[in-house]
Amino acid sequence: MRLGIFGGTFDPIHIGHLVVAQVALEEASLDRVLFVPAGVNPLKVGRSITDGSHRLAMVQRALQDCPQFTVTSWELDRPGPSFTVETVLHVREQYPDAELFLIIGADNLRLLPKWKSVENILEQVTILALNRPGEDLKSSCQMMLALYPHINEQIRIVDMPGLDISSTWLRDRLVKNLSVKHLLPAEVIRYSEENKLYERRDDQ
Repeated sequence: MRLGIFGGTFDPIHIGHLVVAQVALEEASLDRVLFVPAGVNPLKVGRSITDGSHRLAMVQRALQDCPQFTVTSWELDRPGPSFTVETVLHVREQYPDAELFLIIGADNLRLLPKWKSVENILEQVTILALNRPGEDLKSSCQMMLALYPHINEQIRIVDMPGLDISSTWLRDRLVKNLSVKHLLPAEVIRYSEENKLYERRDDQ
């Protein structure tokens, strides 16, 4: 099985996330994409985020009509910061015979040297790097290859539409009572409204 690992805060999950997963699925001939809502991101400690149970529920609703997409609560269920290397090794334990692919944006490719145990991650996965508006993906790849010249075959650039949509921007629209129709799956909008998730908060 060819399995894509797609981590993120997903606060909230939106159409940009789904497009990334679909493009990666098709371009890399994946059998499945595993969404991994983040617990505590060590690079974003101190930032206020929506409770993990709600973020998980929104992902579940967004994926309910997508049979090749699934979600795990593993990072949310464990204490402490969520390090990608630990998630990758956990997925490897669960799927020992799978070929693993880590789906990241160009912005995260640039930050990869800051991640814990990068070498261990690269031993387990092929990186699927998707371009994002405003990011120089070629430059990020060159930087990574300069640091880790042996990983040339483990980074694959995947072109996708330039959807400049962020969860931060969507949260701002939600707290201002602006429409997010067509930007979030309808079930996600309904869930967030029912649970009053994006009323104005201190960090917005």
